Amino acid sequence: MLTSPADRLASPRVASLGRDAVLLTWDLPHAEQGSPSSLKSDGEDIWPSASLRLSLPAGGARHFWVFHYPADDRTSLDLRLDTGSFGTSVTIDHHRTLAPADAEDMIDGIDSHGRVALVSALFNVWGPMFRLRRDATFIELLSDLLLQMAPTPGQAVAIAQIADDFVLTRTSLVTGFGKIDAIYTFGRNGPTRIHALPHRIRSGKDGRDVVHLLIDRAKIPADDPLLILIGPGGLSVRRLIKQDARVPSIEHWFRAQGHAAHSLREHVLKEIAGRSEAGPAYALELQLRSPLRPRRFVSSHTAPSAEIVSALATSAGTLVTGWYRDPVSLFAGIEVDGSEGEPLDLTKDLFTFPVEVAGPTKGTRLGATGFAVLAPTGTGAAQNLQPRFHLRLKSGARHSLVPRPQPADPAEARAMALRAIPPQHVDRSVLRQVLRPAIADLHGQVRSRIGHPTIRRIGAAQQRPKASVIIPLYRNLEFLRFQIAAFAADPWLRANAELIYVLDSPEQAQEVEHLLGGLHLIYGLSVVLVVMERNGGYARANNVGVSVAQGDVLALVNSDIIPVSSGWLEAMAARLNGRRRIGAVGPKLLFEDGSIQHAGMYFSQDHRGDWLNQHFHKGMPRDYAPACEERIVPAVTGACLVTTRSLFESVGGFTEDYVVGDYEDSDLCLKITMTERKIAYLPDIELYHLERRSMSLNAEYMRGIAWQYNCALHTERWRDVMIATMQNGRPRKGRNAAI
Repeated sequence: MLTSPADRLASPRVASLGRDAVLLTWDLPHAEQGSPSSLKSDGEDIWPSASLRLSLPAGGARHFWVFHYPADDRTSLDLRLDTGSFGTSVTIDHHRTLAPADAEDMIDGIDSHGRVALVSALFNVWGPMFRLRRDATFIELLSDLLLQMAPTPGQAVAIAQIADDFVLTRTSLVTGFGKIDAIYTFGRNGPTRIHALPHRIRSGKDGRDVVHLLIDRAKIPADDPLLILIGPGGLSVRRLIKQDARVPSIEHWFRAQGHAAHSLREHVLKEIAGRSEAGPAYALELQLRSPLRPRRFVSSHTAPSAEIVSALATSAGTLVTGWYRDPVSLFAGIEVDGSEGEPLDLTKDLFTFPVEVAGPTKGTRLGATGFAVLAPTGTGAAQNLQPRFHLRLKSGARHSLVPRPQPADPAEARAMALRAIPPQHVDRSVLRQVLRPAIADLHGQVRSRIGHPTIRRIGAAQQRPKASVIIPLYRNLEFLRFQIAAFAADPWLRANAELIYVLDSPEQAQEVEHLLGGLHLIYGLSVVLVVMERNGGYARANNVGVSVAQGDVLALVNSDIIPVSSGWLEAMAARLNGRRRIGAVGPKLLFEDGSIQHAGMYFSQDHRGDWLNQHFHKGMPRDYAPACEERIVPAVTGACLVTTRSLFESVGGFTEDYVVGDYEDSDLCLKITMTERKIAYLPDIELYHLERRSMSLNAEYMRGIAWQYNCALHTERWRDVMIATMQNGRPRKGRNAAI
């Protein structure tokens, strides 16, 4: 029954989309703006419902409504349709079986843009909204529509397989297709959405673009599968060619393509990394198994040349270092491929410094310009081990630069970052703007992967020890026999202290356990051996050692400390607490020749404004009078520091964001002073310290800028407190005190 004056209008058509979904179609002579205004039953809007209006080229518009038939016992459903200019009523008999929607009727008279909009609504909205994607009636309608619109589909070909998870597929689209909004596979079981990001190469040949897609293997129908690409202005139907044994693995495909498909390679890696939980690990493995051949640009010693040495990706940015030679002033810049394949110019942000590189003949060296920059890191879960760069010349020429595969392990990457720039060329600005953000991120990654330690007991456990001696071990075992012999000769230590060695070089676990077992047989001294799962650095090793300690007093001791005589720990422990509020104590430490290595620490400012840790009276004779006076000092070295467990834990232990091992001890002392406790130097207690023998085995520290990094971090954190300490004789709380 029509309620508008236009009784001549055709009545709405009613059909089934499948299950209990009803399709109403009504052609009207005027194409109005907006969507159909309402679909009501008994004066109430029907919900859920969806609608679509498509203009007819011959004039007018076709209106579509889709809704659920109510699941109740009514005998009929009375509907009211209003479009603004027109309205009508429709009654649907509940006992009447609705005919399936007819694909030809739905698209009859609709132009190509309207047909794309209709297919998009069916696939993207109506199917999921009304749970029709596995309904036989709906599937048959979609199949008929696709056949009407694409009677002879093109092809999509599998070109590589990725384990048992994905298939890399290639097809083509007309250049004017526009954006791809939705991707589906389609077969006898209906449509399945593919959440893939297409990689499109605008070839310009024959008016077609090459498109690559990573398709989930489990979502490819077994029989006669189709690939459906839908965009705002386009629909593409492709027949998926089945994979067979001849389809290469992605590793073989990567190796075969080499540099020819660099942007596609990066796209595939990002897609793999983002599509499954194991994706990031697999993308990393692919790069390690199928690396690109490194590329540098070298022609002759009189022409421009360049190389990318490092490109360490972090969440803070990619640390890029390299060099270029420009003997005839043709250099115009360095670029990196952006996330969308567009070049990003890095030139204005380069920090430059002089370097020497290998010359054209063996043994010769040429002067060059080194550079460093923190470039934006591309989006995506994949860690790109070989990003692509370009040397740009004033002529407009661009030459590809690809670094060697970068370290996948964050500890190796951190070591590389610490050696990225020669220390003599690292000033405050390059440290702050380029190096520090990347190193901090990599150090955080290292800390997160250290894992859990393994505890091994050699000999009977010490029952209720008064003190725990925590000794980190890193590679150097040269003094272990002498140290344990000295500890074993100390009656108080044997009776009251437990020995905890924390092995921070786990590859030595078997050797160290064997050595400690032999020393136990000789001296009868029980030992707890804590083996770190991975190297964690000085601070983490001490903190882990404290976590397993039982004593109320903690002696934090280096592996190259040898006591001069017995009773050292008993005497140091006795100086803690009391009315003087002593929170930590340190002894006099001696070099091998008997001269002073440590008599307490103080802070001094260098020419760059950084605050350094200095040792009182270092190098002076053992009996130098000022070094023989017990006194309060700003700090003591972590080579031998004694404090209480309660105080150590209350300040959070050693701060772990310093790299390798430096400045953690003064940081701990400054945290202790913020609790209104004091640090005392005890000259009557002497131990030998064979300084930095373990540190010298750490390439990150000896050849890099770890100390500069740590110094800058320590200065930023404690500048105000250190100034107050040195000006007023004792620390006081300042704005940098809180950690």
